[in-house]
Amino acid sequence: MNATRNEFTESGPINVPEFGSVTTEEGLRALLIIDAYLRVRDGVPYPAVLLTTGLRDARVPPWQPAKLAARLQAATASGRPVLMRVEENGGHGAGSTRDQEQALLADVLAFILHASDGS
Repeated sequence: MNATRNEFTESGPINVPEFGSVTTEEGLRALLIIDAYLRVRDGVPYPAVLLTTGLRDARVPPWQPAKLAARLQAATASGRPVLMRVEENGGHGAGSTRDQEQALLADVLAFILHASDGS
């Protein structure tokens, strides 16, 4: 979500060979292209957005989707909701219980239904 900051997170260095590093011109250029946070622009009518995270996510620290959610909320001109769902005892899917997976699916489907009603 914030690719230019990712290599400085706990699990970030392992991704440098695939995505690049901010320490090289080529790597920085590539990371700027995929950095969702830096691509958000003020006054754009963004669609409804639901970001999800887990407080125990070892691959994507929860501050990254939280930061993107806050940025989108501040920037959007659409009036559509920008929400963040936090799984207190979950992570990045792996190791989730069946109940956690079903609760996530229910929330995602409810969000889609609400967002698609035209309001």
